[in-house]
Amino acid sequence: MEISDLRIFLAVAQQGSISRAAEELHYVQSNVTARIKQLEERLGTVLFHRKSRGVVMTSSGQLLLDYAQRIIRLTKEAEEVIRDQGEPKGRLLIGSMETTAAVRLPPLLASYHRLYPKVELSLVTGSSAELLKRLLDYQIDGALVAGEISQEALLVEKAHEEEMVLVTPPDVDDPGQLANFKILVLRADCACRAQLEKWLHSTGRLPYQIIEIGSIEGIIGCVAAGMGVGFMPRSVVDKAHIRKICALHSLPDHFGTLTTWFVRHHTDNTSRAMQAFRDLVVAE
Repeated sequence: MEISDLRIFLAVAQQGSISRAAEELHYVQSNVTARIKQLEERLGTVLFHRKSRGVVMTSSGQLLLDYAQRIIRLTKEAEEVIRDQGEPKGRLLIGSMETTAAVRLPPLLASYHRLYPKVELSLVTGSSAELLKRLLDYQIDGALVAGEISQEALLVEKAHEEEMVLVTPPDVDDPGQLANFKILVLRADCACRAQLEKWLHSTGRLPYQIIEIGSIEGIIGCVAAGMGVGFMPRSVVDKAHIRKICALHSLPDHFGTLTTWFVRHHTDNTSRAMQAFRDLVVAE
């Protein structure tokens, strides 16, 4: 097998479609189809079931997937180790929760770019669950996430702690006044939601409804309009223009503190670019 064959196989597996994989790889679709067929003939097994729309991996494809990911990762590590002999350089793709990207990361990214201009640093945002999946699939190199992390394949280090506050309409003096809670969240699977739900259960504030709003600004606007409440880092919402339209309420420490973790793969060959980024974001 050639490395290029495995790259094509991974693209088809991740996209679930030969046409989308061809687009991602900048290949013509017939070339991708032919290379997958040649790989199947070489291995003597079918790797994908063809459907009217897309493809689905067979059990043999699932078995090859793990090996292909490891081979591609080791190839990438080998290339980085050989090249990584001086100042940090190369490509580094980091994932982050939206709130962390909005407040914590801008000065860190500016410092990193100033110190290591040869690194091609990219940032993607998402929920903690999405970012962990991307990290495990080797789609990103590291991530800033919150919540419980149980994957043994990942190295987990504390980045910082956030004070979380309940954000309510401005006329609410006591959250206990509120009935029929409507919780406005960025994403249905965000770590903030899970922590707020623990507080709601502990205080018997039931029932409640979850409403997904796609942006921080959207949540603040909807809270101010009386649609519901938010649960966000104080560093995000403790601003004069927000305090004019919303009220902020502290919760008990057990519920009012959220730890952000920096996670990456265990490896003996951490690139200089990754090590430099880790040194900036991890709390010592």
